[in-house]
Amino acid sequence: MIDWITSIIPCFHSSFISDGKILRIDSSGEIQWETNTFKSVVGSHDSSIRVRTEINSPGHFLRVDGNPVKFLQGHNLFGTDDLSGLNYGFLERLAEILELKPTESERMDWKTGNYKLGRVDCAVMFDVGSKANSLAWIRQAERLATMAHKGRGQLVKGCTLYFGQHSRRNTSKFYCKGQEFLDNGHPDILAIPKMVDYANRGLRYETAIRSKDLKKLNLALASDWSSEVSYSITMASLGRLHMSTPCVLDDELIEGLKPSLQAVYRLWKTGVDIRSMYPKTTFYRYRSQLMKDAGVDIALLQPSTEKKSNVIPLYRIIEAVVLCVLRLVLRSF
Repeated sequence: MIDWITSIIPCFHSSFISDGKILRIDSSGEIQWETNTFKSVVGSHDSSIRVRTEINSPGHFLRVDGNPVKFLQGHNLFGTDDLSGLNYGFLERLAEILELKPTESERMDWKTGNYKLGRVDCAVMFDVGSKANSLAWIRQAERLATMAHKGRGQLVKGCTLYFGQHSRRNTSKFYCKGQEFLDNGHPDILAIPKMVDYANRGLRYETAIRSKDLKKLNLALASDWSSEVSYSITMASLGRLHMSTPCVLDDELIEGLKPSLQAVYRLWKTGVDIRSMYPKTTFYRYRSQLMKDAGVDIALLQPSTEKKSNVIPLYRIIEAVVLCVLRLVLRSF
């Protein structure tokens, strides 16, 4: 499903739309730069979207940023992979709230997707059986998973695992949908047991594609998106995830490594985070050499030897299947 859209849409408006300005003024009192802030517009169930007049073309284009699914239906448990249809229905509602008067030509551009995109978030949800399974998978993935060009993930608030969180091109994350739904869901939706059960079974994977990658993928216009694009992008991104089982080398293989690699391996084996000990280039050099020579990935954290006990760890398989996808096509009648 499409979970977030930033778009620059044609829509003539005589009054400048913003919620004020942010200025930087130097010591002599001169304005060095200024930028207009977004105006927050509330939709269904108190969900909001951000809107402002596009600075480069005042009065002719709007920059719209937010989650159109939540804006229209109050939640994003499920939605649609029809980007143009979703955004068209949303823009019509936004124009009504803001009392905008787009021309027929501009409305046709909305309908056909003839406008630029600045960011699109695509998501898929996997059925892992329970909220406990979802959180358990995320905790293990923090320790055992790496993603190509992003390395190991960063766990935030105990239930969201980010890969490339601050990337200017794309960001991926896994999170426990049941926990997120409980924290942010609207009371009337939380009162529906089947909705809560649906959320609790879900492990959500999202990837946010920003303008640089949208241009690279030839997806910078809404019209470039078919109903299959969102799912294919999400699964291609997921394919770059690598889950490993930590391995232990025997003494003979260890002795065959270079002394510097032996030292790094022994530190890693005790549970030390090697990434925090060396400059980035040095860390990746050691990682590449150890993967090549010994099949060991030092980007994966090992359990600390300080926590040894006589308890034998047990592993269980968590099977993940894609939850039922509901395709919703929004049309204007």
